[in-house]
Amino acid sequence: MRLYKIKFTGNLEYMPEFNEQEIIERAKTNPAAFGELFEKYYKPILRYVLHKTGSAETAADITSETFFKALNKLHTYRFTGVPFSAWLYRIAGNEVNMFFRKRKYDPVLYDDAIGEEGVLDKESAEAIDHELTKAQEEIDKNKDYQDIKTALYAMDSKYQDVIVLRFFQEMTVPQIAEALGKNGGTVKSLLSRGLMMLRKKLEKSEK
Repeated sequence: MRLYKIKFTGNLEYMPEFNEQEIIERAKTNPAAFGELFEKYYKPILRYVLHKTGSAETAADITSETFFKALNKLHTYRFTGVPFSAWLYRIAGNEVNMFFRKRKYDPVLYDDAIGEEGVLDKESAEAIDHELTKAQEEIDKNKDYQDIKTALYAMDSKYQDVIVLRFFQEMTVPQIAEALGKNGGTVKSLLSRGLMMLRKKLEKSEK
C-alpha cells in the first residue's frame, strides 16, 4: 500500500461553543459528561495509536484503555496552559509504550539534540522546510508501507509522534504543538530530525 493513498480527515475539531474546561469540571463529578470529550477526541487518538502500532485491533484496545484511564484520572487533571488533548496523547503514548514493553519490543533510541525552546533562525527554518519536502517525496514514492512502519518503530517516540500527527493525521505544526503541549519551533525541529532519519532509512530499503 502506498503511503500517499492513505488519507485521513478529521483533525482536531473545535466544536462551536465547546467549553472544554467547563465540560472537564462537570465530568469530574458526573462521568456521563465525559462522553462529550470522548466524542471529540476518540477518532484522533485512535488514528494516532493505529499508526504507532500498525494494528487496527490493537489500536482499538489501546484507545479504549486510554479513555478508561483518562476518566479514572480525570480528578488529577488541572489546566496549566497545556491543552487537554496533550494530556490524552500523553496517556495514549504511555499505553503504546507499555504495549511494546510487554512484548519485549525495544526500539532504538536516538540522542535528544533538540532543545525544548526550539528557537529557529530563518536559515534553519528554510532548511527544515526543504527537508520536509524531500522527506515527503521519498515517503510518497515508497512502495512498501511496511518499510515505513519498520523505520518509524525504530525511532524514539518523540519523533514518531510528530511524524504520525503531521503526515498521517494531516495536522498542521500549530495543531501538533497544541496537541503535544510543545511550541512550534520544537515541533519543527523534531520533524526535521525525525524525517531526516526516516528518509535515510527508506532510501536504504530501496537499494
